[in-house]
Amino acid sequence: MIEVARAFVVLSHTGPMTPDFPLADLPGSAGRLDILCRCATEAFLLSHGIRRDVRLYFVIRGELIVRLEGRTLRYLNPDERSTAALIRKAIAAAQGAPRGEWVPSTPGIHARWGLLSDVRGELEGDGYSLYLLEEGGEFIREVGFPERVAFFLSDHKDFTPEDLSHLEGLPRISLGPLSLQAQTCIALVHNELDLREAGWTSV
Repeated sequence: MIEVARAFVVLSHTGPMTPDFPLADLPGSAGRLDILCRCATEAFLLSHGIRRDVRLYFVIRGELIVRLEGRTLRYLNPDERSTAALIRKAIAAAQGAPRGEWVPSTPGIHARWGLLSDVRGELEGDGYSLYLLEEGGEFIREVGFPERVAFFLSDHKDFTPEDLSHLEGLPRISLGPLSLQAQTCIALVHNELDLREAGWTSV
């Protein structure tokens, strides 16, 4: 079994919690679901393959959690529309499910009702070291990381005070002096960790 070594948690402040949204209007009627689709692409897809050692969470409006597992993930393609369809199926699967119970959707994707603190607890329980991606943090190239790491980041909106209350005490990591889009942050983190694993750079 592949050991999952990297995880990302993307907070979606406007995403849908019911599946009745059109795939033709992801930035509008679907509450900026296009951002989550691009995050999934950057988290998993390589030029000719998929990263199997990655786990990705979407925390939608602080209540609905969608989890994607690279080791079992299937049907993920580069286009946003097909990715949105996968997320929609996960949201549909969660409707009516007991709170706190993971419900399977398509291979590698599950959904549940819960809080950001539940995701934090699950990752900590699985042995991850957790970090908060934020402009004012310590520059990533000056930080040493263990083998199992998870990064929390926000969508097009800043972390809210409630978000930060669930993430209290986490080290803050910066990717540079500018505010970047969420999917770009994931790509840069992957690149930095890839370089370290290949021995091209070290801290």
